[in-house]
Amino acid sequence: MIKERVVSNSETTLNLPVLTREDIEARARSVREKFGLKSIPINPLTIAERVDIAVNNAKFFRESVAGAIARSGNKVVLLVNQSDAPYRKRFTIAHELGHYFLHLHGDGEFIDKEVNLFRQPKGDPNGWTPVQRAEYQANMFAAALLMPEDAVQKAWDETASLERLAREFNVSEQAMGIRLDQMGLLDEEKGREGKVAISFHKSVTAGWA
Repeated sequence: MIKERVVSNSETTLNLPVLTREDIEARARSVREKFGLKSIPINPLTIAERVDIAVNNAKFFRESVAGAIARSGNKVVLLVNQSDAPYRKRFTIAHELGHYFLHLHGDGEFIDKEVNLFRQPKGDPNGWTPVQRAEYQANMFAAALLMPEDAVQKAWDETASLERLAREFNVSEQAMGIRLDQMGLLDEEKGREGKVAISFHKSVTAGWA
């Protein structure tokens, strides 16, 4: 049973891998290819089912909790906040799958508040705690899983519309805005849609959803 606590110095973060963005992109791409997920939007539930992870809606004691994943032996349980919007649940599932593929190689758990799941850590990355680093990696994995670079680039080249891409990939506009910014496709000065670029450049530090 998952106890409701936020991971701080849990054993699940003690041996945190050193991963670059390229490493995480490659890991997400490998997962999609392994399970034959080629069409957009990517369904993270399909991946969970293929690796025998039970995904359930949950009413958490604190509404600030967005999701959780726990592993005990061969059993893995993933919970999402039943009150969240569908696109948030999708990102939460993808985020928890990030913990599964990147961090949960033995027994342990991650319980994620919205402040961790939908926000970028502040300050110098060299000063991040293990938990902040783990959450950042899981967020990056979720973004790479749901919004593959090549598919995003192709769609952006065709439409350059953030709103249309968000609908196509079934993610929030904020999540797509961050992804486009990471890929260098949004620019306050040179964006192909200046107003959209400026608006979402301001929002990319706010969060994924």
